[in-house]
Amino acid sequence: MATEKIRSGLLKVAGYLVPLVQSLPAWTGLMTLPFAGYLILVFSNFPVNLLRALFDFFVPFPILEKACIITGFAILVYSVAYLITKRKGGLIASGPYGWVRHPQYLGMILLTLGLTSWSVWILNNTFGIGFLSPLQTVGVWFIELLAYVLLASIEEQHLSKQHGAAFEHYKRQVPFFIPLLKTSNRGLDILIAILIPTFLLLGLLVIG
Repeated sequence: MATEKIRSGLLKVAGYLVPLVQSLPAWTGLMTLPFAGYLILVFSNFPVNLLRALFDFFVPFPILEKACIITGFAILVYSVAYLITKRKGGLIASGPYGWVRHPQYLGMILLTLGLTSWSVWILNNTFGIGFLSPLQTVGVWFIELLAYVLLASIEEQHLSKQHGAAFEHYKRQVPFFIPLLKTSNRGLDILIAILIPTFLLLGLLVIG
């Protein structure tokens, strides 16, 4: 019975999200799908303890997760706002796009990284009831991470065709996903983009 209620709730949420995504420009809609999918799965995982979780956000615990959530949200909002204001000016290589080539994805990864560690703590330490185990919750986040690394790689192929030498110069100057970690090797860029957030999440889980 509880499982059916959860599934019904998921379908209702998806019913609101799908038209929203479809109304967005093609690429913008695509980039929101992993993030939206993550939020649907993780937040629907706490039918009993969501109010407690929201309350906990405003008290000292968990400070590290809270820092990730706030930092990720700030980077995401700033990146999207900057992109909107500069969209008609060609290749964007300034502002947050001067720190990393995909700051909006980095923001979503940091935000959901904090939410994931927080969610695992709730599952392990409170009376929260969910259909995902702590390991499955981490798995949902990891799938989101891989999806954004893949989307970033596809996006870069498009930008390379669109902007040519200007984008290749930009790639040589600005890191892929992680600030200050710049390489000239695409495979190494992807490996760093996966390993650094993963190790950060594991560190938060161990500390928690």
